[in-house]
Amino acid sequence: RVAPGTTLRRRVEIENGTRSTAEVAVYAAAARLSGGKFGFARGRVQNELSSWTSVDRQMLRLEPGAHAYETVTIEVPKEASAGERYAVIWAEVSTPPRAGGGVTLVNRVGVRMYLSIGSGGLAAADFAIGPLHAERSATGGLLVVATVDNSGGRTLDIAGQLTLTHGPGGLRAGPFPVTLRPDLAPGASEPAGVRLDRHLPLGPWRAHLNLTSGFVHRDAVATIEFPALAAVPKPSSSRNVLVAVGILLALLLAAGAGAAARRGRPTTAPPVA
Repeated sequence: RVAPGTTLRRRVEIENGTRSTAEVAVYAAAARLSGGKFGFARGRVQNELSSWTSVDRQMLRLEPGAHAYETVTIEVPKEASAGERYAVIWAEVSTPPRAGGGVTLVNRVGVRMYLSIGSGGLAAADFAIGPLHAERSATGGLLVVATVDNSGGRTLDIAGQLTLTHGPGGLRAGPFPVTLRPDLAPGASEPAGVRLDRHLPLGPWRAHLNLTSGFVHRDAVATIEFPALAAVPKPSSSRNVLVAVGILLALLLAAGAGAAARRGRPTTAPPVA
């Protein structure tokens, strides 16, 4: 978190992991945080943070297996407003099309940039975990779900695990990794879900969810029990009666058709003795 008018310098390392010499373009471009996802703009589209950012060398020539360090300078204007900004430092290698036209192949890798502007110290990071729920998915799988709220002033990247103990017969299961989208923005909420084997006993279990973002750790503990699979409804007695009547009617029709066939068949008089 920096005050307006601050100048920052950082270094990034760029390595050529191919077997060919690479001409690497280095530049800053726009990015944003939306719906809990970090997304980057196409090409070299700019935003505030990327426009404040410069690199020492915009083009590097790296031999196979070689690496280099690039200095990144961020000059925050004095009139910059408070808030978080996002961008990417890109290292890009492109292959021009052959003579006569074609497609330019572009490969690039990047380093995310997060910058918080405002007076005072760094905004505090914090989050809360809602109640744990045992559910079934649409396909009948077992789920443990809890809502995570970013109650602090910084973007969070949360990871964690779920452990089940005190199950039927003293069983223990886990730990299981927690599925969370990265980059949870301040004030945003995200469901943290853990998918489990459908053959796991229904419980009850003692569920312990542990989540971490940096130096912030939060736990949630609850006794849960998974719902049983919904039973397939049995045919009603009235439907059974209808099925029986339908079968009887078919048999009667078949018998009537056989009798009619016999009546219509020509007969031969017995021979005269």
